[in-house]
Amino acid sequence: MKSKNKNILIFIDWFMPAYKAGGPISSVLNLVNHLSGKFNFFIVTGDRDLGDSKSYENVEFNVWVQVNNYKVIYLTKPNQNKKKYSSICNNINPDYVYLNSLFSYRFSILPLLSLKSKNGSIFLSPRGMFGPRSLKVKFFKKKVFLYFSKVIGLYKNVRWIASSEIEQKEIFLNMGNSVEINVIPNLPIKQNKNNKPSALKEEGEILLICICRISPIKNINFLFDVLENVPSKVSLSIVGPIEDKGYWNKCLVRLNKLPPNIRIKYIGEKSPTSISNLLLEHHCLVSTSLNENYGHSIVEALSLSCPVVVSNHSPWRDLENHLAGVNLDLKTNLYAEKINFFAEMGQDEFVRYRNGALDYFNKKIDLDIFKDSYIKLFC
Repeated sequence: MKSKNKNILIFIDWFMPAYKAGGPISSVLNLVNHLSGKFNFFIVTGDRDLGDSKSYENVEFNVWVQVNNYKVIYLTKPNQNKKKYSSICNNINPDYVYLNSLFSYRFSILPLLSLKSKNGSIFLSPRGMFGPRSLKVKFFKKKVFLYFSKVIGLYKNVRWIASSEIEQKEIFLNMGNSVEINVIPNLPIKQNKNNKPSALKEEGEILLICICRISPIKNINFLFDVLENVPSKVSLSIVGPIEDKGYWNKCLVRLNKLPPNIRIKYIGEKSPTSISNLLLEHHCLVSTSLNENYGHSIVEALSLSCPVVVSNHSPWRDLENHLAGVNLDLKTNLYAEKINFFAEMGQDEFVRYRNGALDYFNKKIDLDIFKDSYIKLFC
């Protein structure tokens, strides 16, 4: 007997067990984990993680694989084409198609060309790619593409999903005011309610964690400039894949010149479960990103009672008034002052900020409302 749940066909470049691409993987994984009882999800993705030359091990390719309550097909490169996508669409007969990239040729543009006859049933999340800092990377190539996409009507039947009002404005700016945009924040990771922070807070020292891909847009070198001006004892753990080796080499040169009160540890790539555990072992998450469309690591930190020190280039504002952390202009003195402010706290005062972080999460991330918004969108 055919299921009454609607079929949603998702295209994304990388999906579990991939994790190097960060946010988009988390966005889709959280969506299907929260809503798999309401919809039938079918995920079309590639056969390797970001930057890898080899395919996954112990994964079946080019066939549907049942994972928990959804299905995934890991396509090898020869199968990432219009003919295959049309075949998948005909077999699944999706009620909706959900694309998760703007500029991906294999998992956004090709699927769109294959399925564009499906009026009104194609959704696209640009995942921060309309952000001004993101558009500056390969600027001319992207502008030419966007121009011709309008000429040929590539996105004529697309309904956009923005994760924030900031992203909504960016879509209008680049695609025109006549496009349909649904503003729905990403769903957060399902947390174990028994997770409790384990790091006690001593006055004059702080354990910071930075979770990001190592690339210029994440602005790690700026963080090293900041830490050079912090007099307290700081231990910083950096978690994430090295996406730009040249940039990381420059970071290493800068890192080696830091004073002895600053200790840096590069932990490398970690799974989502490991990241949750690491957040519980640190005092504050710090982000100096030049463009943060959503910031899954920021949201996860808040959900685990971990205050955050982030830039004004993220959508999470008014943190200080809620004792959840701070959002700052990207100025060395401001970051150094606030990091030292947290470093000088003792346990009793810091607990207020831990409680404030969780309270901010509960007030700003209304899971039931966000889930209902997606359910209404797909019904």
